[in-house]
Amino acid sequence: MKLTTISTIATLSMAAIGLASASTAFAGNQASPSIENLDWENGGPGLDFALLWGDWTQDEYGMIVRIKAGHAAPDHSHTHDYHGVTIQGNWVHTYNGTEDHVLSKTGYGHQTGKEVHGDRCEGTEDCLILIHQHGPRDFILPKN
Repeated sequence: MKLTTISTIATLSMAAIGLASASTAFAGNQASPSIENLDWENGGPGLDFALLWGDWTQDEYGMIVRIKAGHAAPDHSHTHDYHGVTIQGNWVHTYNGTEDHVLSKTGYGHQTGKEVHGDRCEGTEDCLILIHQHGPRDFILPKN
């Protein structure tokens, strides 16, 4: 594993823990950086995105993905790799049509660009996932 990958994992893990703690500790304070107060964009049924840093139309960025409990995104790919850390819930990530990987709180996943994969939230709690992607955001459905 490259040093940059280790650094990315460490940074994402610390950010995820910090966001979860801030959300819980300061939920009643309007000036706090709580997850509930982020600017959420709807990404389809049961799926929302909130930009944290960068510009997801141009370059690298970080975001929170919220998958509602019991919902799934259709199989898809992205042009660029991403790293993800589960903040809340049971994120189920399926790599390239193979077995499911359940990534509970602080679970880490790496997705290689251009590989078809699936994402869903298992259980009764919404999933919150911190994502750092190495290029502009896209969502590519496989061709039938």
